Amino acid sequence: MTMRFGIIGVGYFGKHYVRLLQEIKDVELVGIAARSVADMSELPETIKKYESADTLLYDLTIDCVIIATPPSSHARLVISALEKGKHVLVEKPMALSVLEAQAIADAADKSGRTCMIGHQYCYNDYIRALKKEIEKKTIGDIKYIFAEHIYPGPVRLDIGCFWETATHELAIIDYLFGNINAVKITGQMVDIGGSGHDDAASVTIAFDNGMLASIVTSWFVPQKVRRMIIAGTKGTAVFDEKETHPLVLFKHEYPQQESPELHTSHFFEITEKEKYIPHVDAHEPLHNELRYFIDCIIKKKTPITGVEHGLRVTKLLDEITRASL
Repeated sequence: MTMRFGIIGVGYFGKHYVRLLQEIKDVELVGIAARSVADMSELPETIKKYESADTLLYDLTIDCVIIATPPSSHARLVISALEKGKHVLVEKPMALSVLEAQAIADAADKSGRTCMIGHQYCYNDYIRALKKEIEKKTIGDIKYIFAEHIYPGPVRLDIGCFWETATHELAIIDYLFGNINAVKITGQMVDIGGSGHDDAASVTIAFDNGMLASIVTSWFVPQKVRRMIIAGTKGTAVFDEKETHPLVLFKHEYPQQESPELHTSHFFEITEKEKYIPHVDAHEPLHNELRYFIDCIIKKKTPITGVEHGLRVTKLLDEITRASL
């Protein structure tokens, strides 16, 4: 059976979805809707160009819709697509408020269709490998996470930096550790460019499982860094997508209470007992995400980044924003 797709929005991610859908077997890209004809001028002639998102959504031949538009339009388009019987993959962030996210979740539940949030790092093969190592207790019980997500724009004017970037980090934390709740949040957000939205943020979150997470984001930095350090009782894991080996684990030996070292000095060094680089057969995360979305539709599975996951991430984004302003 061929699954027929439509795409709304052909910006940065929209163009990638166009490419990937043409590479996947038993999938047909029927058409695209964008804000202007110019946005669709480079697309193959075989792909239908719709004059509006609503026109595409009313096309009964389309089974699934990918929504890659600005976040302010997500709620309206996702709910409309679900009401018209389409399966939906929507880019992050899911919505711009908890009320919008809840409305999407309610519409998905009522429609019986698959609705998935494009938190692509949950489909990154290195993050998947990291989850396995955490579950095996390779680095012990996790106590601390430090995440750094900075880059030189583009700067959005319709949304703040934290909602645009830290969505990824919060989605990863939810994926790795499940349904955990924030018990204390401290942080600060700053508007550098005068847009009325934050351009940089530094936030610390204490969770109810005893874990602490620190997240730093900015899109006003002339370099790109996306790194997550996870410290456990037996070692540390480092995910850094710019490195040759994006995932490296370090096993440590901590002095025990009875160790003479603790009684002869005011400090000790954490020694590197073992450096471990897991073998990862890595594929493009967006390709993994699309294949998984299709598989969820066929097998009627609940996506790991489905509406409940998206709602949890949105609620945490909202809590952090309220605590940091």
